[in-house]
Amino acid sequence: MRCYQPYLFVRTQRSALPFGAGRRRSVRRVPRVDRRRRAGCRVPRMEKKRAILWDNDGVLVDTEKRFFEANRLELAAIGVTATWAQFEEINQTHGVSLLSLSGLEGEDLRDLYTRRDARYSALLRTEKLAIPGMLELLERMKERFLTTGIVTASRREQFDIIHGLSGMLEHVDFAVVREDYARAKPHPDGYLAGIERTGLAARVCIAVEDSPRGITAARVAGLECVFFTPGGVGADRDVGEVFARAGSAEELEVVLAQWLRI
Repeated sequence: MRCYQPYLFVRTQRSALPFGAGRRRSVRRVPRVDRRRRAGCRVPRMEKKRAILWDNDGVLVDTEKRFFEANRLELAAIGVTATWAQFEEINQTHGVSLLSLSGLEGEDLRDLYTRRDARYSALLRTEKLAIPGMLELLERMKERFLTTGIVTASRREQFDIIHGLSGMLEHVDFAVVREDYARAKPHPDGYLAGIERTGLAARVCIAVEDSPRGITAARVAGLECVFFTPGGVGADRDVGEVFARAGSAEELEVVLAQWLRI
């Protein structure tokens, strides 16, 4: 039901002449806020400043399978077999590179990383990477006057390839990439840098993450967390207590709306 603001009508005299001798009257309208509240109408109020910090890989874009494939192929080239289960355990849970399975050290290991990065960049150029519904959700969240940023473990070169055609960067205020902080997840450095860029306190920011190490990093930084597993991939991982879990962009929007109302 549409509510109209009622007014208190106050008569004011604009002339000292006697009534009937040209005296004029006017009406001044004064808002009656208290009466409006008693009528059950909602009184508008300033929305709290909030910020969302998005993980990138696995949350906004489907890149993790390609990253695994780049690692797997380079390891296979030197005779080492790697599985997705190992990738989840070593890389996503503990934050250690799958290339550690190579047993290489020094210059040989650095060369392996270089070849892996080149293969990963090539795989990123093969098809569209956006997770269904996430571009539209980013746009709607930005329209709600939230500060939004990306905190990613991706290096700048890969990040720019990923978002070259995604359209997502138009709907975020900033991006924190791997070169912007010292220690990778599960350390909180990336999220601490993200919080600083928002100009807000951690208590009014929330992180959207898809991995245990990402949840750990966000939590240590003092953030509320949403564990987001598009399509249910990895939904059974143990990540401890979080604000909520979501398995699709639609579910995630409902969760974020609930957080905004707190």
